[in-house]
Amino acid sequence: MDDNARQLLDHLCQGYDRLAQRHQTRAFPELSTAIKHPLGYCLVHCPIGSQRFAIVSLQFAPSVRGQGVLTAFIDYIQAHPHHYRGIEVATIQNLCLARRLLTLGWQYKSVLTKLFRANTPTLVHDF
Repeated sequence: MDDNARQLLDHLCQGYDRLAQRHQTRAFPELSTAIKHPLGYCLVHCPIGSQRFAIVSLQFAPSVRGQGVLTAFIDYIQAHPHHYRGIEVATIQNLCLARRLLTLGWQYKSVLTKLFRANTPTLVHDF
């Protein structure tokens, strides 16, 4: 991972920690926001009552793609769950990422997702 990718990863991790600290008074807060950086952004969401932190959308600059930023960010969330009990990655367009997550024990969010959205699945992993 080069310096730019490392900067983006550090920014995403710090943004995640700030969100968790800001919402620590509620067990499973509702939130929908973007963690923004000049090299990309990550839109995150947590609906009311959800116990999972959801990565809804992301866009990285071409110079940092393919360097494992998202994988490292997911690993960071798993290592620092705060008050979340799982993570969700929604509408995955990168099938290599989806296959990798499935081999790591992730599951489809629902049977319908597996049947009808196999090309853009939503996968979940509980801690």
